[in-house]
Amino acid sequence: MRWFYILALSVALLAGAAGAHAGEAPLVAAQVKPAQVPAMPGGSFKLNLVLTIASKFHINGPSAGDAGLIPTRVELKVPAGLKFAAPTYPKAHEVRVQFADKPVEMYSGGIVIGLEGQASPQLRPGLYTVKALVGYQACDDVVCHMPASQVLSFTVKVAPKP
Repeated sequence: MRWFYILALSVALLAGAAGAHAGEAPLVAAQVKPAQVPAMPGGSFKLNLVLTIASKFHINGPSAGDAGLIPTRVELKVPAGLKFAAPTYPKAHEVRVQFADKPVEMYSGGIVIGLEGQASPQLRPGLYTVKALVGYQACDDVVCHMPASQVLSFTVKVAPKP
């Protein structure tokens, strides 16, 4: 019977810890702006991924992998008829750290990653959903959290040719 009370107490403590995490704000909040972008067959379009990094935290720049760190990356899953150029990452702050020979690129505060796409001239009018996987590792001055990712989606609304 004693083990039952210990088990019940353990489950209650774990549930409380999980609830505390669920109420916390994310270390990195990601949004697509605009969530729907217009395009014409054969036309190009632009939109942004906006990352807001929690106070006192940073994420690594896109070439931080050179220092053995987890870089910030964007991967797109694109439907047929749409193509995208490589994401345009903003210039990161270079910070000297003890474990690397050269400065490490880091972002803090908020950043905007640009996306530029093009619709095929043969693309039919309609709504096309694109998925964006944003991967990063949030760190403070003491510890780095486990690498994380967020899946965002946006819509390309292709209009008929005029």
